[in-house]
Amino acid sequence: MRADPQAPGGAPAEPTVPVADPTAVHAVVGAGGATGRRLVAHLHRAGYRVRAVTRDGRDVGVPGVETAGADATDARDLAAACRGAVAVHHCVMPVLARWRSDFPVVTDALVDAASRVGARLVYADDTWMYGRVGGPMTEDTPWRPVSSKGVLRAWLAERMLHAAAAGRLQVSVVRAGELYGPGVRSLLGDNVFVPALRGWPVQYLGDPDLPLTPTFIDDFAATLAAAGTADTSDAGVWHVPHPGATTGRALAAEACRQAGTRLRLVRHGSARVRRLGSVLPLAREGAEMVYQFEQPFVVDGGRAARAFGTTPTPYEEGVRRTLAAVRHGGHGGRGGRGGREPLSDGGDRGDGGA
Repeated sequence: MRADPQAPGGAPAEPTVPVADPTAVHAVVGAGGATGRRLVAHLHRAGYRVRAVTRDGRDVGVPGVETAGADATDARDLAAACRGAVAVHHCVMPVLARWRSDFPVVTDALVDAASRVGARLVYADDTWMYGRVGGPMTEDTPWRPVSSKGVLRAWLAERMLHAAAAGRLQVSVVRAGELYGPGVRSLLGDNVFVPALRGWPVQYLGDPDLPLTPTFIDDFAATLAAAGTADTSDAGVWHVPHPGATTGRALAAEACRQAGTRLRLVRHGSARVRRLGSVLPLAREGAEMVYQFEQPFVVDGGRAARAFGTTPTPYEEGVRRTLAAVRHGGHGGRGGRGGREPLSDGGDRGDGGA
């Protein structure tokens, strides 16, 4: 089996995005989080039949879509909620305190459920498994995680890709960088946009002058949708397309410019975050991830852009839409940090990635 579709001569094929089939169900599991809601809306606008699956079957704010309730740790329950689906989108995110206990259970349940209903599993992933890098991250970058969360992420992705290699189902892994956008809480979302709007100092973790490609949440949703509708490989790995690299300082400056405030930036390194971790549990959990912002944090999504024809959102527009959401109280939704739904109501992911 191949990791990517191949054209004659060994070059990666470029699948054509199909016309929407109104009878094909796309089940979004974890539809209550920011990424899940955006994905539901994106698929619905494109004309697909969408089923929003949450723990309690609640309305996710997108008129005209089906809803279903399911326990994300129960494969039978999930299979019932995803019946008839051609793609099952994994946007579930356990609360941080239960990552090690719940994440493997949820992932295995989704693999089992998708294989039972004969659907492609599309996984909303991040780049933590790559570890320390010196340049842009591509789908071929070796996995060398340097954090416990990165090791877990690598292991989860490997389990899904192994299931695909064993012929149980087809899998698409879609990886995003540091998320920002309406409803997202992340290191950027919490420390850049809210302070910029309120005229507070921007608290930046890492080096604000290194190359950075933050991922706008709608671009993440668009790439997940494209993978679920156009990826024909047995086990595809895709990076979200981004505009050219910016920096943390430039992003914060743009946020302040649009907010009409003056940029005041305070830099925090990993050593300072670790010291804060002695009294703040969230800082303690996040300290091991600051390394990402102390090296070039550039995600190369050129392969997906060429294959699916997706165009990334310019940073100026992404900042404008994020600030608008903050103004209207739409920042930091129930989906927790990074914008995916926790297994329990409320809670916080406590990470800064996808």
